[in-house]
Amino acid sequence: MKAFEQAIEAINKIEDHVEIRDVIEAIKLRQTFIGNKTIRALATGDKVSFNGRNGHTKGVVKKINRKYVLVDTAAGSWRVPATMLVKEEAYA
Repeated sequence: MKAFEQAIEAINKIEDHVEIRDVIEAIKLRQTFIGNKTIRALATGDKVSFNGRNGHTKGVVKKINRKYVLVDTAAGSWRVPATMLVKEEAYA
């Protein structure tokens, strides 16, 4: 069983609102950590991809902010949360 499957199973067993709020807070903290880790790995000019409203999109990092990254794509510029970005190694 994968870690996230075990986590979902454990969450389904929770009966207390306070414990649910604690789990939500832990998820938000983890998401922030992953976003910060992604931002530290990016630099202006890096090629990235993300799944957005218009499907899978590829582009180039134009500017890096605290939580969001400005990405230039064929369809224009997008302000994308760092947690949604994947750095492309062999993007053509």
